[in-house]
This record gives sequence, structure tokens and C-alpha cells, in this order.
Amino acid sequence: MCRRIECSSCHRPTYAGCGAHIEQVLGDVPPDARCKCRETGASKGGSGGGGWLGKLLGK
Repeated sequence: MCRRIECSSCHRPTYAGCGAHIEQVLGDVPPDARCKCRETGASKGGSGGGGWLGKLLGK
């Protein structure tokens, strides 16, 4: 299950979790007000791809 978090880079709302429940947790946030760091690859931590599994697999 996903949950809303604040991006550590841009401080906008984003999600953590599987990605299947994004609209449930961010449905009240307009798309232009949401974090775009995952899309642009700008996130260096927090919610985007830098988890323990990514580090373990070298991604």
C-alpha cells in the first residue's frame, strides 16, 4: 500500500510504496503541484529509487 510523503528534494507531495495506489494517496493534490523528481530523475533520496533494494542491486 502506498502512503503520501514529502519529497526530500523539492518538498512537494509524492508517494512511497508500490505505486498501485498513487491516486488514492495523491488524489486531492493537483498533478502540477506534485513532485516531478521521479520523472526527471532529480531525486537523490527519500522516495525515488534509492532504497535498500536498489542499492543492493546497484541501481
